[in-house]
Amino acid sequence: MKSFLLACLTLLILISCQKDEDMMDVENADWYILTAPDARAIEGVYGNIDGTVIISTGKNIYRTDDKGKTWRTGNYNSNQGIFSFAMLRDTLFALNTQSTMNNTSGSELILAKNPSFYSLDQGLTWFSYNKVFYPEDGPIVLLNKTYTTAGTEYQIDKLIDGGYIETVGIKTSSGQKIALPQQHQINSVYFDKKDRLYVSASAAVCGNKNNFSFCNGENGVLYVSKAAQK
Repeated sequence: MKSFLLACLTLLILISCQKDEDMMDVENADWYILTAPDARAIEGVYGNIDGTVIISTGKNIYRTDDKGKTWRTGNYNSNQGIFSFAMLRDTLFALNTQSTMNNTSGSELILAKNPSFYSLDQGLTWFSYNKVFYPEDGPIVLLNKTYTTAGTEYQIDKLIDGGYIETVGIKTSSGQKIALPQQHQINSVYFDKKDRLYVSASAAVCGNKNNFSFCNGENGVLYVSKAAQK
């Protein structure tokens, strides 16, 4: 009987150790990986992974204070989509228009602009913005490019095949190529004040333009680099 109990105990310890190893394998050495709470792509992000992160999934706004383990839902209620956020003084603005233009060198710039709503509590409570505080057009945020403190450009890397656009990762002005752990349609990139890179994206995709599908559900993904970028 004692031998049987000892064998069972040993088996339980081995199973427990295996579970711990499996959990470690799931974690990524380079990225925090946050999953959106609804079945939409993540469009834009603002915040700091050490504190509060706010995301938009188009028409919904969520906030997490624990690296995506739990999400709180903002009271944003409008048919206007949100493509990004901008903080001015103590006010967070939701940018409701996306536009595309070319700069003087011919490089494509994808912009989020036209703030129509603002929040004073980091994304939980939203009010209509009538441009009393900032009568000009307001803040503009680059979606497809972002810059480190040192000035290195990080840009969404994409391939265009006819009318099909495939995003294949991030490229930098220093020649670096950054691949994500899975394939996604990337919507925007952003740096926090510690130069950690945030990549807002769709759920993981499998296949190509002829047999495109989501690999495992449609909830968007946010990648945050664990190390500062240069």
